[in-house]
Amino acid sequence: MADEKSTGKRTLGVVEGRDSISEDASVAAEATVSEQIEALKTEISRLKESAGLIAEGTGQLAVAKAESVRDEVRQTIQANPLAALAGAAFIGYLFGLRHR
Repeated sequence: MADEKSTGKRTLGVVEGRDSISEDASVAAEATVSEQIEALKTEISRLKESAGLIAEGTGQLAVAKAESVRDEVRQTIQANPLAALAGAAFIGYLFGLRHR
């Protein structure tokens, strides 16, 4: 304790010399850490698989939504061809003004 005050350094739980922890306990601790690392690796691989499935499902949902919107627009155009023609002419006119 006096040594800590004089040098201003703290050991933060590091014991010098012979540890009071036996070799068996350190081997058991290493084995536990290895088991935990392996468990984390398997969990990460499961998370990667889940993320892949979610991404695939999201892509399929986006494609289905785009097809649905396309079908709705097609039905609207078939129901009101003159309104669709007027809308297309208006959009063409706006693009023409933009490029002047």
